[in-house]
Amino acid sequence: MPNSNQKYVSIAIILLIAMAFVVPTSFGATANQTYYGDLGSNYYSFYGSPDIHASVQGTGEYNRGESSVVSIVLSNKGVLEGFKTETEVKGTGANEQLNATLQKMEVENIAVILDAVGITATLESNVSGITVKTGPQEAGNLKSGSTTSQPLKYTLDIQKDVPAGDYELTLKVAYKHLNNVIFSGDPIVGLGGSYAGVKNLNASYWYNENVTREIPIKITIKQATQFEIVNVEHSLSAGSSGMLYVTYKNSGEEPAKNAVVRLSTATPFSTTDDQSHLGTVNPGETAVAKFRISVAKDTVVYDKLYAINSEILYEDNYGHQTIAGPQKVEVTILEEPFFNTQTILILIAAAIILIAGGAYIVYKKRQSKKQG
Repeated sequence: MPNSNQKYVSIAIILLIAMAFVVPTSFGATANQTYYGDLGSNYYSFYGSPDIHASVQGTGEYNRGESSVVSIVLSNKGVLEGFKTETEVKGTGANEQLNATLQKMEVENIAVILDAVGITATLESNVSGITVKTGPQEAGNLKSGSTTSQPLKYTLDIQKDVPAGDYELTLKVAYKHLNNVIFSGDPIVGLGGSYAGVKNLNASYWYNENVTREIPIKITIKQATQFEIVNVEHSLSAGSSGMLYVTYKNSGEEPAKNAVVRLSTATPFSTTDDQSHLGTVNPGETAVAKFRISVAKDTVVYDKLYAINSEILYEDNYGHQTIAGPQKVEVTILEEPFFNTQTILILIAAAIILIAGGAYIVYKKRQSKKQG
């Protein structure tokens, strides 16, 4: 008998060693998988996983030169692709009926392998001039056939010089999902050895960890009118009024109709002529706004860079009144030297008067001598 017992112990040890190698392989355990629970009989291996999709809520169109919020909805379209029988259930004894019960429970709960668990989504941009200001967003769990109850919101900073058109950002989605679920337990044996239920029920789970997907997110930068100041000329000096000429360019993709420039002046500038009509300015065209500006001498700071606010009121392609701006018109008032145009003219006039006066005196003296 001792030899027989030793023989069964040896067989048991060999089986345990074999299970240690076979089971993880059969369930596909890898570096990114985690097993929770006690290993029991696996009746089926099921094939399928979450299938995460993303869509932009709304039109997906945004204006350049401002911050915009992109709202993204996640959906899970995972489907069960198939299964493989791992353990056959035969017989009518208590243990066999227990196996049948555990097998049924495994089938009833296997849909959870399609659930995405602990979703984290990060929006990234490789587009020059478009920056994502919002970090990773958590979306919780997502069952197959469902969508996120609230959209994920990301703030974009879109620079003014980004051309209109379609762009692709990347949404990096990370989650885990169940790879398999296994139930184990002991039978409750009734009278006559009949099966009466399950006791010591355990559920064991294989999870695929750190599953990642990169989903393209398409956005559109809308075509629009866009003005920029390309040249400023003026004849402004302290204590007088002069002309200010500002050249605006429509660097956008749509025309501006009936465009009017409005100027907002502050000390030391003033004007009674704060509007200038540009008319229709088509994409790529320029137009010059003209203003008469007065400069107060007692409050001006020479060589200082002043910024005068301007904005353009125009009619877009849909007939809507739109305001572009504000834009800064930068001017500098230089301190005039003593020998400026005005003082030179005064000196010339004085010289002429002196010369004429001297000539007249000489002439009168000569006349006096002749008469004497």
